[in-house]
Amino acid sequence: MQWQTLFSKQRVGKSKSDNIDHDRSEFQRDYDRIIFSSAFRRLQDKTQVFPLSKSDYVRTRLTHSLETSSVGRSLGYMVGSKLIEKHGLDLMPAEPGTVVATACLMHDIGNPPFGHSGEDAIRDWFDNSEIGQNLCTWIEKSKRTDFSLFEGNAQGLRTVLALQRPGSKGGMQLTCATLAAFTKYPYVSEHVTQKKKFGIFTSEAVTYTEIAAHLGLVEIAENKWARHPFAYLVEAADDICYHVVDMEDGHRLGLVSFDELYDTFMAILGNDPKIAKRVSGIDSKKEQVEYLRATTINTLVTNSCEIFMSNEQAILDGVFTSSLTEQISMADEFSMLKKIAIEKVYNSTEVIDTEAAAYEVLWKILDFFGQIVCELHKEGTLGSKCQKSIKLLPDLYRPSENLGVYENTQKIVDYVSGMTDAFAVGTFNKISGISLLRR
Repeated sequence: MQWQTLFSKQRVGKSKSDNIDHDRSEFQRDYDRIIFSSAFRRLQDKTQVFPLSKSDYVRTRLTHSLETSSVGRSLGYMVGSKLIEKHGLDLMPAEPGTVVATACLMHDIGNPPFGHSGEDAIRDWFDNSEIGQNLCTWIEKSKRTDFSLFEGNAQGLRTVLALQRPGSKGGMQLTCATLAAFTKYPYVSEHVTQKKKFGIFTSEAVTYTEIAAHLGLVEIAENKWARHPFAYLVEAADDICYHVVDMEDGHRLGLVSFDELYDTFMAILGNDPKIAKRVSGIDSKKEQVEYLRATTINTLVTNSCEIFMSNEQAILDGVFTSSLTEQISMADEFSMLKKIAIEKVYNSTEVIDTEAAAYEVLWKILDFFGQIVCELHKEGTLGSKCQKSIKLLPDLYRPSENLGVYENTQKIVDYVSGMTDAFAVGTFNKISGISLLRR
């Protein structure tokens, strides 16, 4: 792959690049489009780790995405500056940072409510519910895995290409460079088994083929490409923020002790005595934690940048198969941080109890709206209940007799995935009759 081509400003859905003379770069316009989109705004009420948390302190998907974007901008700027100097690229130093920052900003934009348990609930519904199984049976095998292996990453790509500004070809019409940097798993679901990740639904495969051609991405197989190099930076930014920041949240909620957090962060920092002295000189425990978190993130960012540059050619050749954080010198220490986060934070009673309830909420909603698709394709018409049920769906998400089972099933999944946590609970209460009982 070639750097100059990889930074293509071609917009999806347009016959040629914009030639408007304005002060903002094309990549800055991408960033602004995401910031002002309704899909991004809904992240303010979507779970990061703690579903429906009563604490105002802990992160939501929105704050996580903003923090990841900040880290991504630093990574993109650091790597971009080195690439511009090394290869003489015709770019402003801020542009690579903006590409990564934008891709990070949107990296969770397709995630359903209730965090990763929401993804699990959708997959499980298609695998184990009667209605979900029926729908999968009626869908051709190559497309069936879009649902049985449902992925928030692929839903994110679909969100910006088809669901936001649906009247425009290419949806939000972002640049190819930004979209590819966002796509951490550039292949369709038929290339994966079990519950491994993928980044493209069958419905967006043709569009991504055009994106890959514009950028010159290495094609590994049909509907499978090597990553855009900056996807590694997006992955690193997410990985760093996800685990480091969630440890901070876990401490705030009393799930991780200060000593455990201190020892874990200091191990990544090489037990540097200068840092230890600086921490001991801070009076507030809260500020000590914040300083350790910031210093740890900075160290991980710097080391990830070094790994990227030392593996630049392998990344361009499409043969680099690791994540950047797996190759850093303190990889074992970072892995230990992940282990503690999983044991103490992600598997805490508060998280597990709420996720179990969230499962019931999404299953009920999927059963309710999935029945519409089943009746439409099995009976050819809707019964009286489904005639009323379909009116609860906005026009964009209403199944139609003019569409196939795949397309109509996708409409239901699109609707559920776009829900916030609170809206999902409200919908559950409405269709269960709970709202009426509370009046």
